[in-house]
Amino acid sequence: MRRTSLIAILVFVAGLGIGYFARGAVGTLQQRYTHKADLAAIEKAHQQDIAATLSRDPVALTDLWTDDAIRLGSGQPPEVGKQAIRESNERWSARQGVKVLSYVPETKDLTILDGWAVEWRNFIGSYVESPGGEAKQVRGTVLVVLKKLPDGSWKCFRAAGNTSE
Repeated sequence: MRRTSLIAILVFVAGLGIGYFARGAVGTLQQRYTHKADLAAIEKAHQQDIAATLSRDPVALTDLWTDDAIRLGSGQPPEVGKQAIRESNERWSARQGVKVLSYVPETKDLTILDGWAVEWRNFIGSYVESPGGEAKQVRGTVLVVLKKLPDGSWKCFRAAGNTSE
């Protein structure tokens, strides 16, 4: 009887250990899948940003932001809330004759953690202020905090950046 209880205890402990490690392995696989899905969704947001910037579409530019977003720009007052960001986007898009020729963001660092992502990126672009005008170059650096939404998409929650020509 003593031998039977010792075997039962060993089997029970082995079962606990296998269960613990199996749960950890499943969790790791789930994290990898979630991470890949998050990276894909963030890349989709990047592509939407590029398309909206090139087209100067104020609605598409605004749709990249959460309702409670804040955008900080060098030498500009903070834009607090999606409505303020939309108004700014509309003013920018209303400038007649301006055409964005290129916009190329380059992510330097991206960290994802529990439904939030922090990204640092540089960008380079070019534009003209009037048809036939001289192309101007613009460069910038942006720090962005992205928020994962319940549908799995990611939108900008906070952003701070600067530009130089």
